[in-house]
Amino acid sequence: MQTNIRPRRDDDLPGCVAALRIVQRQDSYPLVWPADPVGWLCPKGVLDAWVCTADDEVVGQLLLRDGGDLELRDTVAGAAGLPADRLASVSRLFVAPRARGTGLAARLIDTAIATAAAQGRRCALDVLDARWGGPTALYERLGWRRVATTSASWWSGPDAERPVVHSYLAPDRASIPA
Repeated sequence: MQTNIRPRRDDDLPGCVAALRIVQRQDSYPLVWPADPVGWLCPKGVLDAWVCTADDEVVGQLLLRDGGDLELRDTVAGAAGLPADRLASVSRLFVAPRARGTGLAARLIDTAIATAAAQGRRCALDVLDARWGGPTALYERLGWRRVATTSASWWSGPDAERPVVHSYLAPDRASIPA
């Protein structure tokens, strides 16, 4: 399988939606299928976006955002020792099952960390608790550090079912001096 990471283009969005649908059916990510999948893939605050391909087919993506989407942005910034506007968030990361185990997710994350660092930012992210299907083990294996936990503010279901969200900081090697 030939794999590649490259900047996302508008004509990649149908492939992103197709891959996301497969991921959602298998992994329940996103937890609730969006009414507008393209809009979900193109939220506010996007600084950069990449896709990963396998044999020239889009099989996943990652967004680098301005950090405004982080549930506990100020808490995360404090843990990083940075002003909140120096954070960037890793968001909307997924890789289709057929391309897992190829290192594409780690390569997408490394690309985001390097890009954020070049912009004077440090990466952070919010991820659902593992019992909700969140890939916390992936981030911990890559050296990310959990710095906060809260309930998902975006949840519209019953409070008793409100998902737990963990906030992580990228590894220290990606830290930006204050």
